[in-house]
Amino acid sequence: MEAAMNKKLMKIFWLRPAIQKPSLLTRSCAFFKTYTLRLTSIILSLFFFLLISAGWTNLGRVSFTSYENAMKYLMISSSTDPMIQFPLNCAAWSEANKKCPKTYPIKHQPSLINHLESSSKNGTCPDYFRWIHEDLRPWKETGITRKMLEGARKHAHFRLVILDGKVYVEKFKESIQSRALFTMWGIVQLARWYPGRLPDLELMFDCDDRPVIASTAYRGRNSGPPPLFRYCSDSKHLDIIFPDWSFWGWAETNIRPWRSVLNDIKEGNNKSNWRDRIPYAYWKGNPNVAPWRADLLKCNVTSKADWNTRLYIQDWNEEIKKGYNNSNLGDQCTHRYKIYIEGWAWSVSEKYILACNSPVLYMTPRFYDFFIRGMVPQRHYWPVRDNNKCKSLKFAVEYGNNHMEKAEAIGTAGSRFIHEDMKMEYVFDYIFHLLNEYSKLLKFKPSISPKATEICAESLACPADGIWRKFMEESLEMSPKEKKEKNEFRSSMNPQEEKLMNIFWLRPAYQRNSWATRMKALIKNPHFRTAVLLISLFVLLVSVFVYMGWIDLVQYSGVTKEKAIKALVKVSESNSHLPQNQFPLDCKAWNRKKTCPNNYPTSYKPKINRDPSSNPTCPEYFRWIHEDLKPWKETGITRDMVERSKGNAHFRLVILKGKVYVENFKDRHPYRVSLTIWGILQFLRFYPGKLPDLELMFDADDLPVIPTKDYRGPNSGPPALFRYCSDWWSYDIVFPDWTFWGWPDLNIRPWRHILKEIKEGNKKIKWKDREPYAYWKGNPHVAGWRGELMTCNPTETVDWNTRLFDMNWDEEIKAGYTQSKLADQCTYRYKIYIEGTAWSVSEKYIFACDSPVLLITLHFHDFFNRGMLPQQHYWPIKGSDKCKSLKFAVEYGNNHTQKAEAIGKAGSRFIHEDMKMEYIYDYIFHLLNEYAKLLRFEPVVPPNAVETCVESMACHTDGNWRKFMEESMESPSHTIPCSLPPPYNVEELKVFNDKKFVLNKEVEMWENEYWEKPTKNDAAI
Repeated sequence: MEAAMNKKLMKIFWLRPAIQKPSLLTRSCAFFKTYTLRLTSIILSLFFFLLISAGWTNLGRVSFTSYENAMKYLMISSSTDPMIQFPLNCAAWSEANKKCPKTYPIKHQPSLINHLESSSKNGTCPDYFRWIHEDLRPWKETGITRKMLEGARKHAHFRLVILDGKVYVEKFKESIQSRALFTMWGIVQLARWYPGRLPDLELMFDCDDRPVIASTAYRGRNSGPPPLFRYCSDSKHLDIIFPDWSFWGWAETNIRPWRSVLNDIKEGNNKSNWRDRIPYAYWKGNPNVAPWRADLLKCNVTSKADWNTRLYIQDWNEEIKKGYNNSNLGDQCTHRYKIYIEGWAWSVSEKYILACNSPVLYMTPRFYDFFIRGMVPQRHYWPVRDNNKCKSLKFAVEYGNNHMEKAEAIGTAGSRFIHEDMKMEYVFDYIFHLLNEYSKLLKFKPSISPKATEICAESLACPADGIWRKFMEESLEMSPKEKKEKNEFRSSMNPQEEKLMNIFWLRPAYQRNSWATRMKALIKNPHFRTAVLLISLFVLLVSVFVYMGWIDLVQYSGVTKEKAIKALVKVSESNSHLPQNQFPLDCKAWNRKKTCPNNYPTSYKPKINRDPSSNPTCPEYFRWIHEDLKPWKETGITRDMVERSKGNAHFRLVILKGKVYVENFKDRHPYRVSLTIWGILQFLRFYPGKLPDLELMFDADDLPVIPTKDYRGPNSGPPALFRYCSDWWSYDIVFPDWTFWGWPDLNIRPWRHILKEIKEGNKKIKWKDREPYAYWKGNPHVAGWRGELMTCNPTETVDWNTRLFDMNWDEEIKAGYTQSKLADQCTYRYKIYIEGTAWSVSEKYIFACDSPVLLITLHFHDFFNRGMLPQQHYWPIKGSDKCKSLKFAVEYGNNHTQKAEAIGKAGSRFIHEDMKMEYIYDYIFHLLNEYAKLLRFEPVVPPNAVETCVESMACHTDGNWRKFMEESMESPSHTIPCSLPPPYNVEELKVFNDKKFVLNKEVEMWENEYWEKPTKNDAAI
């Protein structure tokens, strides 16, 4: 009989879906699954509904209350007298008197509980209250003795005694910040909330983070662990969990009491619909308190990877100085997902994060507080693996964005749990029941120790000032609660429920989640022992056969030993340095025939990465290729569109069957034209046979010339024209500039070589040892804003924290380029980038120096800088007020060296990693491929075009020209191009631009605050 009952219980509990296990209603649902009972239930429900509708059944009488009495009760409820207020009485309590006033009642009968009290039950507490039984389970059999209590004293910060409704405290040691103070304050508020309802009791409280009462030290039934209250515990400890101090405010971080902050977050939730929020996972906090938090920061977005996270460091020292401008919890409900990760132990941030209507990506916890055990994954939060944070976070966000209805429901459910089941009334009810259940276990009479003092609201708040006093007054319970505290939580159960509770909920704490405990029971099972023995013998037998060579495991994988060895050799070869196939200049053949040689391959199979599906994705800035070609997405590019750009073009480029033909139109900028064509030739040597046939026009001038305002309609068809830069008001297609293959006239070597030189230059001086000023060197005469910049140089009366130098290229050429070597210019902490007539080729060299770039407001963009973000890759400078903006930037950086250095490294890393020469060729590859797909005509070689190859361009040159061309010559690549990321959708582009705008505005706000201080303003001017 007992065995049958056990089997039935196991089916009821363990064989239900996991999400239903805690639900006792599930058993009722199972009962109604038979056809007869379902039909009977429907008929009875319909029958009673008809009786009620006809007026034959009086619901008032069912509850033993007439309609008249019910209405009378409702009228009493709505017209109660105003509550009696008991504010702080600091006049009665003073430093001289130091006695708590006796004006506050020690008993109170709620006025709303009338003659219905005996027949109508109060609401049941939320389900997480049931864990009170679990936390007190270790003392269920033994009770709590005086000896057990005193055993906890060595860990405790204070002893709390409640006698006849009064509260006494004996302090043992100081706590972190004001934890002990606000915990005591909370207990005093409980006594004001439920006067006379707390039993006499005595307890010890530890305000530190981690639990200390190890379950392994108290295994026996009568072992008697010390009862110690604290804010969190884990599966290996028996500490009793109590709501943390921050429910009554956290003064040191300006976090208001729970009632107030809940209202703030509720208002913050209403500012934006969940689907309109930024579609990433957000976290802001202190990463220095635990290694797993520092590990989380590795999941931040970089130029190489976007893990769908936006992670921010909360520097509380700086935040305090700024008046807590950037830590308002009500302003942090702006992202679709929020991340919770523990600190040194659990984190008080948990409840605020869960309150935001955004799904919480909950990093696998070790600790729990008093309420989290009532929350269920996929219902209230989304679990994230702590051993693979980045990938788990990225998947969670992508899953949520692809299943928005489910994600939104999780966020709403988690937030509802916090706003409804965790309102302040329930926090007091939890403490009430916890202390009541605790007091029932005491086997001694509580007494006031000689060193204890009575505490009350006045003794704690009247000596306080500033934000401590403000938060205490804000969280002061002015009146007793006008409802009975009951909110009873279930304790009595039927026998089957009791058995289930013993199986799961009410196991001793030291057995909770204990795998060892389960294994002990399993090992005692004879069937299990037999199964283990047979499996062990089988594994041993197979091992012997493999060792003797009678079983070849390789054959079971479908691969012979020879093939396996061959594959290993191939992998090792691919990881070693692959020698390039060399195809040097063949000037002898060129000089003899004046025709391009045919020795260079027109197709080539890479040795690695042959499968595009396994290829790495290109850097994020490649997505702007789609944007640049968007004007022709619907119409395609016709012959007429190409020909209409001829008036602005320097040359026409035609690629047919892998050969290059050029038709020149203008002689202006011959070095730009020559090196641009040279670069395209190197691209074709790098990826031979990879490009389709195409035809394009190229303008080598600075300023864009295809204005968007002239081509508004969907079929307007703007001319297709390539150039080095564009702006937001033009349709010119952006292409990498000529200097990637060198600038012989200025002695600037090709990009591969110059990057290596700058990398070596970076190593000469550590960033913090560099000159603490902003450096710029260039030609100030090419644009008015550069001339304005030179006025920011230091003078006898003012130092704008800049060091600006005029580069006279005529003199520099005469001197043999001794003062213009780019690798020698990484000597200052900050470098300034300012545009010339249009964008400037200097940009990439300036960014490569590991120094934060102070980027003066841009008018133009090249092909890569749209992928860079302010405060991440550079620091924005106002073009309208350069000097002040530069001075502030340098001072801010010198006062926040860690942040400044990080910006410098991020910008430099972007250049050295995402802008290496391979990616330049990949960008050209995808740009020209996407362009070719849009062509609606057959490319042809015009009569005036000539075939162009490396020999036709390089063989007649000498000096730097010949040197740089030979330095930048390419051989076929061993890899295929990276995979082009998809275009931005409207929402992604809006989020990206909004983020850029916000980050710029944030710097502008800091800067305005800096200059509004009179002392700073006077010192600078």
